[in-house]
Amino acid sequence: MTVLPTNMGQRVTGFRPALFLLYVQSLLALSALSIALLIALSELSGHVPAIFLSKGNGPHPLSVLSVCLFSIAILRRSPFKVQTWWRRVLFMVVLTICLMRLAEIFLLNTAPLSHVTMSLYRDAAPVPLSMGANTALALGLFTLGALIRPRNSTAAFVVTVLGLVPVSHAMFSYFFGMPGGYGEMSPPTLVLLCLVGLSQLFVFFRTPLLRPFLSETPWGRMARRQAAAATVGVFFLGTVFHRSDDTGMSGALLAAVFWLSLVILLAAGPIFERIERERRSLSREMRRQARQDPLTGLLNRRAVRAYIDNHTVAGGNMETVGVLLADIDHFKRVNDTVGHIVGDSVLSELGKKLQSKLRPSDLVARWGGEEFLILLPGANLEQTMTMAQVLRAAVASHVYWEKDGQKEPVTLSIGAAIYAADGSESLEQAIQKADTALYAAKSQGRNRVLCHNAPGGGAQSKTITDYRPKASALH
Repeated sequence: MTVLPTNMGQRVTGFRPALFLLYVQSLLALSALSIALLIALSELSGHVPAIFLSKGNGPHPLSVLSVCLFSIAILRRSPFKVQTWWRRVLFMVVLTICLMRLAEIFLLNTAPLSHVTMSLYRDAAPVPLSMGANTALALGLFTLGALIRPRNSTAAFVVTVLGLVPVSHAMFSYFFGMPGGYGEMSPPTLVLLCLVGLSQLFVFFRTPLLRPFLSETPWGRMARRQAAAATVGVFFLGTVFHRSDDTGMSGALLAAVFWLSLVILLAAGPIFERIERERRSLSREMRRQARQDPLTGLLNRRAVRAYIDNHTVAGGNMETVGVLLADIDHFKRVNDTVGHIVGDSVLSELGKKLQSKLRPSDLVARWGGEEFLILLPGANLEQTMTMAQVLRAAVASHVYWEKDGQKEPVTLSIGAAIYAADGSESLEQAIQKADTALYAAKSQGRNRVLCHNAPGGGAQSKTITDYRPKASALH
């Protein structure tokens, strides 16, 4: 196995925006819980700051209680679909409160739950307080989304987004002074719902609908810019065309335009994510083909050049690098006798045999037609020559081609050289020395290993009889 430099690999697409939202999610839940507790303590003490009231209208105890319970349940939640029993209990309590309040509004003539909780206030409110239908609906949908998330995160995400619709309607109506749009929802209640709603929404960063939107792909960055532009555009339209005496339809229209823009972006996200995934896969395949020999599966000459240019072997940490340049003896005879198909099979089998004898840190590449380059990081002269003989013997013993039923062994001539990472020469020069030794091996009878002398020398013969590695090294 050949190990390439890390900078030749593909950059992994990050999800820093998603991780940021996961961090913000806990802060939002904690903020909602803190504000709700502060309001509750103020109401119980009878000293309610003016900031919590709007013309005498503040959050109903049911709203404060529901937000407190919901905030506790979503605080420090796992990004995965894990839900403890006590969180489910809190979610069920909040959902029950919301359903009972909706029943009071639409089915019952009385409001017993609201009256009982109002008795918690020490002083009578200047105006009648109630948990509005929009507040109950939003909190109910948030809670329902949290309950079904372990089973179907996509459906839970959609339900949570639906819960934010009445909240956004009230927000636009408050912002542009449209009393008919926010109904009985007080400003503090709106703030609390925005905090818990966004906190609940942000735990869905791994869902197929939201994940592409939060990625660092070109589509993710473009989608976030478009969402910001849509938000600014909606507020601009509201500023230009709103009327203070509006019945609330303008707020609903602005909210509809806002959510329509976001829904289009979210729906397009999975499509663009699939396109981006296919593009990355195609890009990886093209890079692989550009640096891999299709016949042998080894690196090609171009990949080795990039390896040499971008990364001095082992980052310059190795003192020496063994360089071997191997050539198949009389390979033209194979092609001329039995054809190129058999010749291709010989090349493929030889490449596998070379790889099987090398270390994971070694590099083997098809250097030319029937030439192979092997780099041995950290190998000295003795180790390089031993490995050369191991490779030569392994190929001669296991790689062959057939002619008229007779097996013809494949042999290698190998030139060896040592690259010293001391700046005295380049790796290219070491490869050239190995090529010189290879040429000498061809001239002196083939099926042998020759080693280049020290700088300035010629080629020194290391024949089988002259150089015999340990028998165990040949197996």
